[in-house]
Amino acid sequence: MNYFLSILFIFFINCSGSQKTEINSNQSIQMDHLSEKNQKSDNLKRYFPAGESEEVLDENGNIVSITDEDFEYFKKPSKDPLETFRVLITGKKYIVRQIRYSKYLNRKPDSGGDALIIEDISKYDGKINFLDDGVIIAKLHPKSGKLENVNNGNRLPRISDLSKVIQNDSTRWQIEHKTPEPTITKYMVTYYMQLEGTASKDEIKEQLKKEVKK
Repeated sequence: MNYFLSILFIFFINCSGSQKTEINSNQSIQMDHLSEKNQKSDNLKRYFPAGESEEVLDENGNIVSITDEDFEYFKKPSKDPLETFRVLITGKKYIVRQIRYSKYLNRKPDSGGDALIIEDISKYDGKINFLDDGVIIAKLHPKSGKLENVNNGNRLPRISDLSKVIQNDSTRWQIEHKTPEPTITKYMVTYYMQLEGTASKDEIKEQLKKEVKK
C-alpha cells in the first residue's frame, strides 16, 4: 500500500512540474509576442496632420497615434485650421481621428450611433468599389456649446445619398467642452466613405448618373 502511495505521489509531482513548465513556456511565448508587437509599434512612423503639439483622439476619446497602419488620408497634413475631425466609414467600421483642439473639446463616444451609420453605409457595400468624401462645417452655440447647425463644406460626396448620411451623422454628435465656456465654436469634419464591391467602372458611372438625377 505504501509502495502504491509512493508511486502515486511521484506521479503527481511529475505532472505538476510538467504543467509548470508548460505554463512558463506559454508565458514566455506571450511575452516574446508582446515584445515583438511593442517593437513593431515603436518602429512605425507617426504622423501629426495638425502639428506635433496636437494630441490625436479616436472615436472613444482615447489618445492615439496616426501611423503607417492607419487609413491613408488620416496621415495627410491639414491645411485648414478649421479641420478638427477626420472620419472613415465603411460597411464594417467607423473610425474617427480628432486631429485638433483636443485641449478644448472632444466628441462624446457613441458606439450605438456609430453602428447605425455603419448600417447606412453597408447598404452600398458589396455593390461598388468606391471611395467618396465630403466636408461638413458645424457651428456651436457660443454660450451653451451645443450644436446649432451643420452645413456642407467645399466638398460634396458624388453619391447624393452619402451626403445625407454624413449630414445625419454630424448632426447626432455631442460635443464635450473642457473649458467653462466654449473656446471652439466652429469646426470642420472631413468624411471618407469607403465602399467595396465588384462592379465595373461603367456600372459605377451608371450608378452615379442615377444618383445625380434624384
